[in-house]
Amino acid sequence: MAGSPVRNRKESFGNRNLWQYVSGTGILRPKELIKRELVRNREKLLNGILFYKKPSVPQGEALKSKKLSTQQKEFIEKLTPFLGLDEAQSYEIFCSYIYQDFRGSQKNLQLCLSSERHMQGLMLKIRDFYYSERLYLLQTIRHILTFWPEQENHPYREEYTEFLNELLNNNELIKRLLDQLDGITDAPPPSWETHGKLMNERHALVWAQQNLKEQVELLEILLVYWKDFEASAADFTKLLDKFKRQGFGRRQSYKHILDEHMDSTLKQIGSLEVLVLLQALDLETVERLSTTQSFGEHSLLKDQSTFQSVDQAIQLLGTEQPHGPLLLSWSVVRQLYLDNTGSQLTRKFGNQALQLHVFDFINEVLSREPFSGKSMTASVSHCLIYTVLLAALTAFDETTLTRNHMERQVLYDITAKLMDREFIAMNVWNKGLDVGVGSLFQTALLNFPLDFTTLVRLSTALATANENSASRVLELWSELPRYTEYLDRNSSQDIRPTTDNSVWQLARDKTPYASGDFQIPAGVYGQLITVGRKSDLEIPIIQWEVTYNGWELLKGEIQELLHQIAHGAGMVGPVQIQRVTEVSMFVRAVCRSQPEATKGLSDILTLLYTVIHRFSSFSPAPLELLAACVDCVTCAAKLQPQQAWHDLKHTGLLPFLTENIDNMAELLSGKGVSRGLYGSLLAGSEVPHGNFLLTEALLDFISELVLPLYKVGREDQLQACMVYILREVFPAFQKWRYLGNTRKEIIGQKCLGIAHKILNLQLSKEKKNASRPHIQQLCVYSLLFTEAGKSLLEIIATGVETVEILLAQQSSQSEGSGDDLVQLIQMAFSVMNRLLLLRSHEQLSPVEVALSSQPAGYQNQHIVAVIAEYIYHRTSPKLARLATLFLRRLAVVLPMSILACLGSQAEALRDIFLMRLQLATEDLSLKTGILQLLSVCVDTQPGLIELFLNVQPSSQTDANKDGQVSCIQTVLELMDVGRQETYRCPPDLLAACTSFIQALWQGGRETAMEALRAKPNFWPSLCSCLLKDLPDVTQDKMLVHRMKTVAYTLRLLAHEIYSVTSVRLDDNLKKVFKELAEKGRLKYWSTYISIQVRSQDSVMPHDLSLEGTDLSDNPTFLLLRAWKDFWVVIAKIQVTELKLEEELKEVIVEDLLQSVYAQFSDKLTEFGHTVAKTCSALFFTLVSSWGSCLKDWKQLLDQCVETLDLSMTSGDMVIPSIQIGLLGTLSTLLQSVRTDHSKKIDMRRLQTILATVCKMLLQTTRELPSVQELKKLREGQDGGAGSFVNTDHRIKLQMVGCCTVDQLLHQIGSSDLWLPCLQEHMVLPALLSSAHMYLQGQESVHYMQTLFTLFITIAQHDKGGEALSLAGLTGYVCLPISYCYQNGDTSIQGPTPNKQARQTPQPVTWLGVYCQCVDLYTTLLTSLKFTFLEDAFNFVGSHQDRMQQCLECSRFNLKPEIFEEVERTCVFVGQLANYSREWRLHLPEPLNKILTSMLFMCQTFVSYLVRPRYLQYILEQQGGEKQPGSRGGERFPVATLHTQASMEDVDNPSTQYTQVQHSLLKVIGESLVALRRFTPDLVQILVDQNMDVGEFSPLVEIGFSTPPVDHDAPPTFGTLLSCITIAIKMLSKLDGGRSPQRSDQASASSSTAVAAQQISKSLVMFVLENALYLTMSQGMWYLKDPRVHQRDKQLLKRELGTEMNSILSGIQRYIRRGGPQSPAGGSQPSPRGQSPGGPTLSRSVSQTFLTSHDHAVFRLVQEFSKQVLR
Repeated sequence: MAGSPVRNRKESFGNRNLWQYVSGTGILRPKELIKRELVRNREKLLNGILFYKKPSVPQGEALKSKKLSTQQKEFIEKLTPFLGLDEAQSYEIFCSYIYQDFRGSQKNLQLCLSSERHMQGLMLKIRDFYYSERLYLLQTIRHILTFWPEQENHPYREEYTEFLNELLNNNELIKRLLDQLDGITDAPPPSWETHGKLMNERHALVWAQQNLKEQVELLEILLVYWKDFEASAADFTKLLDKFKRQGFGRRQSYKHILDEHMDSTLKQIGSLEVLVLLQALDLETVERLSTTQSFGEHSLLKDQSTFQSVDQAIQLLGTEQPHGPLLLSWSVVRQLYLDNTGSQLTRKFGNQALQLHVFDFINEVLSREPFSGKSMTASVSHCLIYTVLLAALTAFDETTLTRNHMERQVLYDITAKLMDREFIAMNVWNKGLDVGVGSLFQTALLNFPLDFTTLVRLSTALATANENSASRVLELWSELPRYTEYLDRNSSQDIRPTTDNSVWQLARDKTPYASGDFQIPAGVYGQLITVGRKSDLEIPIIQWEVTYNGWELLKGEIQELLHQIAHGAGMVGPVQIQRVTEVSMFVRAVCRSQPEATKGLSDILTLLYTVIHRFSSFSPAPLELLAACVDCVTCAAKLQPQQAWHDLKHTGLLPFLTENIDNMAELLSGKGVSRGLYGSLLAGSEVPHGNFLLTEALLDFISELVLPLYKVGREDQLQACMVYILREVFPAFQKWRYLGNTRKEIIGQKCLGIAHKILNLQLSKEKKNASRPHIQQLCVYSLLFTEAGKSLLEIIATGVETVEILLAQQSSQSEGSGDDLVQLIQMAFSVMNRLLLLRSHEQLSPVEVALSSQPAGYQNQHIVAVIAEYIYHRTSPKLARLATLFLRRLAVVLPMSILACLGSQAEALRDIFLMRLQLATEDLSLKTGILQLLSVCVDTQPGLIELFLNVQPSSQTDANKDGQVSCIQTVLELMDVGRQETYRCPPDLLAACTSFIQALWQGGRETAMEALRAKPNFWPSLCSCLLKDLPDVTQDKMLVHRMKTVAYTLRLLAHEIYSVTSVRLDDNLKKVFKELAEKGRLKYWSTYISIQVRSQDSVMPHDLSLEGTDLSDNPTFLLLRAWKDFWVVIAKIQVTELKLEEELKEVIVEDLLQSVYAQFSDKLTEFGHTVAKTCSALFFTLVSSWGSCLKDWKQLLDQCVETLDLSMTSGDMVIPSIQIGLLGTLSTLLQSVRTDHSKKIDMRRLQTILATVCKMLLQTTRELPSVQELKKLREGQDGGAGSFVNTDHRIKLQMVGCCTVDQLLHQIGSSDLWLPCLQEHMVLPALLSSAHMYLQGQESVHYMQTLFTLFITIAQHDKGGEALSLAGLTGYVCLPISYCYQNGDTSIQGPTPNKQARQTPQPVTWLGVYCQCVDLYTTLLTSLKFTFLEDAFNFVGSHQDRMQQCLECSRFNLKPEIFEEVERTCVFVGQLANYSREWRLHLPEPLNKILTSMLFMCQTFVSYLVRPRYLQYILEQQGGEKQPGSRGGERFPVATLHTQASMEDVDNPSTQYTQVQHSLLKVIGESLVALRRFTPDLVQILVDQNMDVGEFSPLVEIGFSTPPVDHDAPPTFGTLLSCITIAIKMLSKLDGGRSPQRSDQASASSSTAVAAQQISKSLVMFVLENALYLTMSQGMWYLKDPRVHQRDKQLLKRELGTEMNSILSGIQRYIRRGGPQSPAGGSQPSPRGQSPGGPTLSRSVSQTFLTSHDHAVFRLVQEFSKQVLR
């Protein structure tokens, strides 16, 4: 309690905590601590309630030494007289209450102390707390006395014994107990004079109730005490006199203030006082000593004087009914102790006992709580009464104990109540049926079936005890020795006399039942034994001496009832119904204790189905009979569930469906559900009478069938029953009226038990997606959307106050209505928890709305606050734990703020949560649940977690500190390294603490993280688990939690290293890392995890009810994932202190690979698959990072190949999630070999790897998903169609396989080595087939890109290309590739090439795949030449329109992807142009179209290059928002053309502009190369005068103007000359730094620098030379073509000559500055030396060209200009 007087106290060890500590509730602590605690509290336990003193010192004296505020002091001064307690003890009680039970915050406490009205309420709460502390103290004493005997096997038995031995000295303990009893019974009632003004009649009544409870506790202590120790005569007589004066509880000194509700407590006290005295008499010892007549061992009979004193005290009894058992017991003592002396007085005592109806009193005691339950008090009471009865039957004859038939029946009822106890039943069997209580059973046996009820009830009791007793009963009833009946049941013809008048003989077979098979054979003799009364007549009784099967007789009783009902309802006798009811109960008892007995009793069970069928519609319905029959059917269902369900269903009792229902709403409406006969019985009989035996029986039956029917897939047959239960029973059971001992909570528990079983069924996907609703879905919907959900919420919202009141009212600590309510609420929490896990996410149900809706005001308490208040409940730790776990579930699944729902109670609830988390006496599961709640709140409840964290910034420093009430300090104290591995912090609690800390790091709670880092013991406490070895699985049950602790720690360290640089790591953490490195802990954990992963019996969690049945909570998997996270971070971020040596890295990598290998050594399980997937991914990551450090990489490579091969042979299917990592590792290792020349790998190993990869690639190709499957997958995902993240894993595996093969082909080199392997495994046909499928379906673009990359690699080799061609490349690819551009925009729009796009890789598109395909055909044509020419022509014919469209669109769309396609197309056309004659022959029309488009494209590109400003303007327009989707055929405004037509350079050109300029040059260059194949060879046309120029067509027209941009003019010589001019200009700009005029400048201009980064000089020279060549060739064609007019030829010579001279001048100027050599000038370029001043300027052009051997093209141009154009 923050700010309270005890805020600095870590423990307030009150009596409740003492009881929890000593009894072992919640956690078993070390025995040494129990012993220490018992010794420390010796005086308190010895004195009991006498420990609390009356006020003695003057008021206020004891408080002077306390540091209290004025308000607190005044309050305690008022509290002291009200409690009647010493002032110092009042202060202690006040402190304990504030710390443990005060349900408010510090502000609430101050308010209570400042207001008189609130102060009185606080006093009453403290009074209740004080009273409970007194009771807990007494319960602690009783617990020690109960469990100290050896037979109890309590863990602390030795400590209890040692402690008791000290208290038993000089009978000190019993003296104090008796003093306490005297003090309580003699205490006067309080009044306002003695206890202050606050005391009134109502508060006095509360005191009286407390006084009675304390009397009960003390009497129970005495009862248990004298069970093991003897009582002195003085104590006995003193108590006897005291109890007599008190009227055995009825004459209390304050009886005038008691109300009628206290009558049950008064009767309980009277019964306990009688039992205590009976226990003191110790009749068991008397009976034992009577055999030797030596009574010296008995304290009351050891001498005559003692006996006489007790005898005189007993003689004073006899006026009240509670005296009866004492008189009967003492008469037994006298009978056994005295030898036929004093028999008259003995007889007098016995007769007095019978006159006082002793057996009625005993029967009433055994029927009343708490003596009728299963508590220790009930067991002791039954044992005691059995001893009394046994001694009475030993001392007296059975017939003398009762005076009439009614008393005899009461005696038999008592016997039946006793015999159902296991220890009594076994004692009866061991002693035999001839002595003691067994003689009563024997008498009933001989009087059967005349006295039918007695034997059946006694047998039922014995069968209920245990399995052994039931087996004996079963055997005994198989051979009953006598058949007893009235003589008048036989006619004169049936019997005949014998020589003995008392003996008769059956003359013919006797059939007692008209419709049964049971009979007594003729010839049997019968003995007349006595005369009985029948209808006021004395009738002789005959006992037939015949052995018969009693089960057949019981079967005849049932048949007789059925015979009666068959003749009409009026013929049924109530006696027969009662008999069959008792038979059914007997059969039920036998079958419950001995389930195998149902097989032998199948005939009876079959008849019971008929009874159910016939009597379900009987009026009035025999509910007890029907309930017992259904219970028997339930027992049969344990062995034959389907048969039992089938038979009971045909009785018509159960609800059933009247039609097939496919709709959930229709099913829940009840329209298609008939309520059956049970519905009529419920509404017509059970509800009006308040007796629900049949309902309970049917609920048990349905609960028993859920799992058996689920196992055979028939659980949906229970739908009708569940609909009725959830519509009619569960919503209404709390509103019904109940009669007798029936508790409504029992029905609620049974309903929720069925629902809980159904909700925990694990459904397959087929059942979940079935058209008809499943029974689990039915339950979920009903409990969330109907009245059943409202009832469920009402149970949960009962509240802790109601629970505490009912628990206080029940007579037993462990049994009663309060305990039933607690169990009901716990079951409701379990069901609701499961409901929220299975709920539909489509809409919020009314239940979810009620839970998650934010409070509208403060009038009513929110249900979430009610749930949270269950943390105040202390009796059952499970209730508080379930409530906490439910809050956790709410925080996870519902959009709500728990903090807002708690309202003003938030701080108080936080305090109690933290207090219970901190207390050493608390239940460990509750502590774990609180920590789990906090872990979840870190992510989902920011407000609530901040309340618990309570981290406040410090004003002195920048650091943060936790507040006075903070979970941080509490958790740190719990997980302190000194407490770990002790009872205060066992492994499961440590795991929960570590999980919470890890959640803080994962949630990024910086303030809390800083506060934790500031704690010096934080990192050592957290990481201590990493420094310890984990035990073997068989040696430690807590291994699961230890592994989880390590996992959470590793994950937290990964977060810490990732978020904080290694330099800034905390010094304590660095020390931990150093210790880990020095002790080799990382190597240990690698080995340990590998062993755990490789073991087939991996550790599984003990409880998966909250988290589900998946592998996410598997400790081995958690540890492996944390290990993965840790090393992924370490691989990226270096931590110096860890000192990762190469040996350690190799160990880790090898362990991971071995872990993967081990999963395939046997059948691959789900766990093995998950583990192998994780290990494979981490293996790939670490090898990628540490590849250069691995010395034994060859062995690793071989093991990887072996594992990959094993993964393919271990199953029929590929496992992409595992094999991707293995293949990726292979590829990584191969890459490292290529880059690191020191690594060598032999060719044989490469071929082995290739064979394995090819084998896997073939298998993966066969298992590739279909197009339809991929489309469905994409439709169900949020990502885009082309997202690689959403790509199917099989596709990813195929891609990695293709990449690995590509890598291997590069490594191997020669196709002679790798091609046979590809052909052997049929890789190429399989890949081509997959390409055909996905191209047609337009799926898996990433795979297509990877596949075509592999094809291009193969095609680069002649034999590889040939193999591709023979495999049917064209047939598979040629036509389907058209889908790559048919489904897209014809303008081929792409992303804008902005800055961001340049920095990130371009997305893979289908257009890019098409470009790869064009590359592939180009490569194949280059390799195969004429062999592949036909396929190339087929490709052109199929895609000529696309090629032409591409060339056309590029004129108006300058996007990068357009240039890529145009460039690939031009290269392909250029390669195909080598076969121009064949092309013109086969495809003349496509050829002309493509060449025309190429020429116009070149002209447009040249016009752009000539006009830089216009090009810049175009790029700006295409990159803006005005024309994002402009089509390829659109033109730019004419006005703009005029304004932007300047040929001046652009100042400071952008990178985009330079990139486009470079792309334009590349495309022009490739186009010119292609066009050269369609123009005459220059040398040939110059030399060969007979050359046929008619073979060629002109490419350009005669014209010398600059190419326009505003209209489509045909290409002319001006286009080529402009291209040459711009090339020369670019060369000058690119080499601007060497200009003599600029030699004095420090650097070139910025535009030159930008251009130099993107445009290479060799490219410009390439374009220049090809343009010159094409210009000269076309010029010669015009000059030699006779069809050209002479005038045009002259014009050509003149204009072209002028232009050529101008060009040569420009070239001369450039060369003088030191221009580069021509790409066509010879071999490899080499730097040429030159003088510092550069070339001489005075040289002539001819001299320059002639002296330079590197400019042959320019010399050719010079000669062409001189010789041809002159």
